Amino acid sequence: MTVVQAEANTRQTPPKRRDTDTPAEQWSASNLFTQTLALTNRSVRPYLQPGVVIVTFVEPLVMLLMFAGVLKTLGDAPGMPTDMAYIDNLAPAIMIITAVAAGAQAGNGLINDLRNDVITRFHTLPINRFSVLLARSFADAARSLYQLIAVAVLAALIFGFAPPGGILGVIGAILMSALVGWSMSWIFIMMAALLRNGDVLRMITTLLTFPLLFASNAFVPPESMPTGLRVIAQGNPISYANDAVRSMVAGNVTAAELLVTVAVCLALVCVCAPISKRSFRVM
Repeated sequence: MTVVQAEANTRQTPPKRRDTDTPAEQWSASNLFTQTLALTNRSVRPYLQPGVVIVTFVEPLVMLLMFAGVLKTLGDAPGMPTDMAYIDNLAPAIMIITAVAAGAQAGNGLINDLRNDVITRFHTLPINRFSVLLARSFADAARSLYQLIAVAVLAALIFGFAPPGGILGVIGAILMSALVGWSMSWIFIMMAALLRNGDVLRMITTLLTFPLLFASNAFVPPESMPTGLRVIAQGNPISYANDAVRSMVAGNVTAAELLVTVAVCLALVCVCAPISKRSFRVM
């Protein structure tokens, strides 16, 4: 082999990928999607521990037993639908409550990462910082998804949940509830990025979620409420989410209900996500 041929072969041989790349070099070579996927996997992993899985499935069971048992007599209250069993109206509301409660945990998860200096280590890597927030929201949405499935299964096994919309209506209700919870999670992520105080965040979360969930049409129709509370319930976005999810399980959902609910969810994300990203830069 001549010297010229050897040089030509050297030029044609592509450089081998180095297996000794540092973490910083590996992160810099990835895009937003890859980074979000990797960080979501990291955030989901603690939820797969046996103790956490048990608690995750016990929570919807307790809510079903409590609300379906204690509030069963509300099925005969004036204004309640007579063409469906009370559990068929209650289960969609519990789905919304479960999804919102899971979304509220996103803020606490971000505060815990900040307290454990995980965020500081992330800032030393050449990654898109918005991927950290996306991963946090997707991880809690994944947790709420299998909680929502548990609600539907337990409601069917224990209370005979068999809505007219059938399995497709239940699947649609689960997905819509997960979307509502995911969009609500951005409120708590935004507050976590702004406040950076777990105690204050938990107090605000309680003050925010209880009126949203209970001053709505989740358990009784607004027509049966006092005048002031009725006005709040009729303007509560959770009431519109309940209506859309209930229509799905009833099999009579309209395109307008779906579009309004999805539009409100996306508008909420479009408002809260940029504020979260801007606040997260200076963490």
